[in-house]
Amino acid sequence: MNLVKIGQVGPPRGLKGEVLVRPFTNYPAERFQVGAALTTASGEQWTVASYREIKNRYCLTFSHINTRESAESIRGTELFAPEMSHEDEYSTAQLSGLTVLSPEGETLGKCSGVEMGGFQDRLQVTTADGQIVEVPFVKALVTGIDLENGVITVDAPAGLF
Repeated sequence: MNLVKIGQVGPPRGLKGEVLVRPFTNYPAERFQVGAALTTASGEQWTVASYREIKNRYCLTFSHINTRESAESIRGTELFAPEMSHEDEYSTAQLSGLTVLSPEGETLGKCSGVEMGGFQDRLQVTTADGQIVEVPFVKALVTGIDLENGVITVDAPAGLF
């Protein structure tokens, strides 16, 4: 089972163990629903006891955290959950290692990861000479992803590679 990072615990909110969580998912309500089992980087399993949104911020409590002090002690903890896919969505694990081709079939490099950005994600492509090129992960440039054949098609503007 592949686990993907879906959030990171931020500062406590209030006195009863509630924390703000920075999401790394497009579906926080789905990922952080009450009863969801999340995994930490150290392998601990945490159960979401409550979830609510306040002004586009995500507030959670966990079943084992019930004081501000214990909430402060988990600040910075990365949260992971099983990979799930929605149509036209891919995880970094699915894309890493795929061959990146131009629309004409020319090899541009290998996908070495995805850099998550505040406004836009970027596909990281390592070229044959070891240079890393960041391609904005938008449909106009990343025109096709074929997991079965291990290929990502990138219609890069002149000079990007």
